[in-house]
Amino acid sequence: MLLLTFSRVADEGSLSRAARAMSLTQPAVSNQMGKLASAVGEPLFKRHRSGVTLTPAGLGLLPHARAVGRALDGAQSFAEGLRGLELGTARVAASTTIASYLLPAVLARYRRLHPGLEVDQFVGNTAEVQDELAAGGADLALVEGPAEGLPPGIERRVFGHDEIVLVTLPDHPLAAGVGRREPSELEGMEVVWREEGSGTREVAERALGGVRLRTALELVGGEAVKEAVAEGVGAAFLSRLVVEREVRAGFLAATGIDAPGLRRPLSLLRPPPELLPRAARAFLEALCDDRA
Repeated sequence: MLLLTFSRVADEGSLSRAARAMSLTQPAVSNQMGKLASAVGEPLFKRHRSGVTLTPAGLGLLPHARAVGRALDGAQSFAEGLRGLELGTARVAASTTIASYLLPAVLARYRRLHPGLEVDQFVGNTAEVQDELAAGGADLALVEGPAEGLPPGIERRVFGHDEIVLVTLPDHPLAAGVGRREPSELEGMEVVWREEGSGTREVAERALGGVRLRTALELVGGEAVKEAVAEGVGAAFLSRLVVEREVRAGFLAATGIDAPGLRRPLSLLRPPPELLPRAARAFLEALCDDRA
C-alpha cells in the first residue's frame, strides 16, 4: 500500500491531490510517506509551494513502485478472469474409450460455452486414470467400469452407460443371425484382450468368469484390438462405441452377449464440487448438458 500511495504522489506531484485521487485524507498520505521514507532511509521528495519533487532516492524507488502497481493490476485482472470464466484450466483424466469416443463432443461444447478456458487432458486405462486423480494430477476423472478402491474424499457419479459386445469378422459363426448369444456359445474361443487395467477387460472378465476362453493376443488400446480382429487373429470384447463406425461400414460385426454385467456404467470421479476450480466446474456442466 505504501508503494502504491508513493506512486500516486509522484504522478500527481502533490500530497493533497494524491489524497483526493485515493479517497484518503492528506494526513493519512503524509503519514504513509513518512513510514516509507523511514523504511528506505532517505527522503523521497522535497516539498515546495506547488507540491512535491522527488529526490534522487525517490526517483530510484519510483520504477519499483510502479512495477508493484502493474503486478497488482495484473493480479486483479487475472482474478476477475477466473471469476468470469474467461481464464482457467480444467485438468481432466479420461480412460481411453471415453477420451476417444465421448470426450470430443463434450470438449467442443465446453469450448463453445467458454472459449477462454483450456483443458489439460490425461488419457490412460481406468487404473492409470484413477491413479492420476489420486495423485492430484487431475481435477476430475471419467472412467468405464465399477471404479473401485477410490481414495478418501473422491465421489463417484454415473453419467451414462455403455455395453461390451463380442466383436468379430462379419462371417464369424457367432455373428450369424440376429439376437444375443449365450455365454456358453463362447467356450474355447480365442480372444484378443485389452491390456491389464483396462475397464473394458475388467467388465468382460467379470461377466464371463465361468466361460473358458483362450488368449490369442493382449494389446494396448481398442484401436489395436480392432485391427487384430480385422486381421482374423480372434474375437474381442470391446465397447459398442469403439466399433460403431466399423460395424456400420460392414468391416466388423458386434454381437450382444446375454450375460449380466456387460452393460457397464460410465463414471465421473471427483472431489466435492466446492473444492473444484471454477474451470473444472464449468467442464462438469458441459458434460452433464451433453449427456442430457
